Amino acid sequence: MTTESDGVCREGYDVGGILADEDQVAACARANMAALVAELVARGCDEPWAGLDDGEADDEWPDCLQFSFECPPGYEGDIVMPGVPLEVVKGGEGEASWEVVHNGVPYAWSDLVDELSAFDAARRTIWANRDRLVAELAARGLSLRDEDVDSDPDASGDSCVTYHLALEGRKVRVSIPDVAVGPGLAQEMYVEGYPYVWEEAVEAAVVALTGIDPGR
Repeated sequence: MTTESDGVCREGYDVGGILADEDQVAACARANMAALVAELVARGCDEPWAGLDDGEADDEWPDCLQFSFECPPGYEGDIVMPGVPLEVVKGGEGEASWEVVHNGVPYAWSDLVDELSAFDAARRTIWANRDRLVAELAARGLSLRDEDVDSDPDASGDSCVTYHLALEGRKVRVSIPDVAVGPGLAQEMYVEGYPYVWEEAVEAAVVALTGIDPGR
């Protein structure tokens, strides 16, 4: 996480003096977490949740605090944030000196912001696709409550989320991608493991939830 030069002034800061003071380390780490949240919101993310008051020191990560972190909210993880001024963290990019660790993986600041922003956008696309499907089913008389739409993390992948839709004792498994699906779009989604474009996927879900095949 650090280099031999961290005992001298960098980016105009006395980094060595900061690291010698636990309170300054904690204050810098919390300020950096708040800055990360603000930058993600500015990039259009749903506001991440960060345990700013719950940062913990860990011998595995000296001169840092570890925070609980969710981006987007509901996707639990953690961030190990350096306890040095933000300018030092950003200024170290390319030197791999003050990386930010997300779920065990070290990132330069800009790379982490890019990845989290992309992941947030992908999840929001999936949620919009899910809501579009639920609305289409409701338009066909199959109204699902929130508790009838349950995600399955074990069956989901990096680019899709699998949901179990339930109605009056019947269930259907639908895998929804992070690319827009809808009327007239070529992107496929999976219903019970089979790929369908939008119109076919809706029909397959209707058949699974009602047991009635209109084609027969």
